[in-house]
Amino acid sequence: MEVKTVDDAGFSFRRAALYTAITAALVAIVLAPTLVYSEYPRFLNTLLLVGLLGLVGRTFLSALLSFRGANTPELTRSDEDLPAVSVVIPAYNEEPVLPDTIEAAKNLDYPAEKLEVVLCYEADSVDRTAEICRDAAADDPRFKAVERDEPGGGKAKAMNYALQYASHDIIAMIDADHCYKPDALRRAIAWFDSDDDIWCIKGRCYGTNPDDSILALHATVERHIAEKADLFAREVIGGYTIFGGGQAFFRREVFEELGDFDEDMLTEDIDMSSKIHAAGKRLVMDPSIITFEENPPTLDAWWSQRKRWARGWMQVAARYLLRLPRNPHVSARVKADSIYTLAYAILPAFIVIGLPLFLMGWVPSVETATYVPYSAQLWTLIGISPMVVAAIVFFQDYREGLSHQPREYLAAVTLWFYLVFQTAVFVTAFIEEFVVHKPSVYVTTTRSDVPSDD
Repeated sequence: MEVKTVDDAGFSFRRAALYTAITAALVAIVLAPTLVYSEYPRFLNTLLLVGLLGLVGRTFLSALLSFRGANTPELTRSDEDLPAVSVVIPAYNEEPVLPDTIEAAKNLDYPAEKLEVVLCYEADSVDRTAEICRDAAADDPRFKAVERDEPGGGKAKAMNYALQYASHDIIAMIDADHCYKPDALRRAIAWFDSDDDIWCIKGRCYGTNPDDSILALHATVERHIAEKADLFAREVIGGYTIFGGGQAFFRREVFEELGDFDEDMLTEDIDMSSKIHAAGKRLVMDPSIITFEENPPTLDAWWSQRKRWARGWMQVAARYLLRLPRNPHVSARVKADSIYTLAYAILPAFIVIGLPLFLMGWVPSVETATYVPYSAQLWTLIGISPMVVAAIVFFQDYREGLSHQPREYLAAVTLWFYLVFQTAVFVTAFIEEFVVHKPSVYVTTTRSDVPSDD
């Protein structure tokens, strides 16, 4: 897989015009039956309402379910009996954030003799990433700096390469823009001790840079909802848990029995999550295991990251939507939840038809009212749902001693505008994956103050 920086990927007016034309053509095809069947707009609008209710209803239910709180087992081992752990940190142009990540790894509450940290940096980094890694290894015997001087591959290839240098049976992986809370590792070990069938543990990624930009602010609130409500609710109901995000903990058996991360998938983490479920093993989500993350502050960095996520989810959906429900090792709840999740990985691309339907509603001769009773009230419920769900998450965080900036509460009110704008990301990802079949390109997430290649 080819790898590009955000600057290399750039913006193409020609590509934007092409994708706009394709979107218009697809929308026209979807709306074409309106010419011969007057009730068709009502049918489409009903489908749109039901689809959004499914998404909003699930998110609201997830927020309520997350009130249960994490049920982290008690760690009963003495320090002498704790297993040795390898922490793997892949790094490419991470100068602005890597020092904090390294410092957080140093401050982990874990016996020094039981911990190694593999800093795997890309040889073609154009900033001080390599120097920072080498200095950390020279300063602390727990750290080792590993250079990867291979072409392409993206994050999956970097992690697979770094795994060769991980010595221990418990492997913690974390992105270079994440910082561990000191007790994270002990909490993860407690889960591994509680059940041999637990092969992976995912904690909560907690955004810390809402003040970087309006975009980073809304992305931070969005991620709070996803991490605290949606992902944890899957654990509560025994559903399709995943370790999407910048951190996870594994038994080495994951890679010995399931193989390396798939280097052809843009979301190799979701793909591996599906493999773990297919093997009949458990993937636990515990939001009390916290790492602090940075969300993209600029439009180009945000767009590249979110498009990579959206298209990667679509790739996983194409691979597993029919496969997981037929797997005898997968529980009924995981099967049902995976169908919902993977279907909704694709469906947001079709929300784009909502705009022409809204405009058609102003034409006197076109009837767009849904067949659903009390649809006006339901549309209102959909409109206020992000604010309500965010308020529930913020309240839970307050109870657990986690703080938010005042501007995050205000962003909950305008979150719908952000989510509607994000529809363009899903449409673009859909076109590239299923229409023009554009080869996958891994565009790295640019951090603030990263030097260009010039």
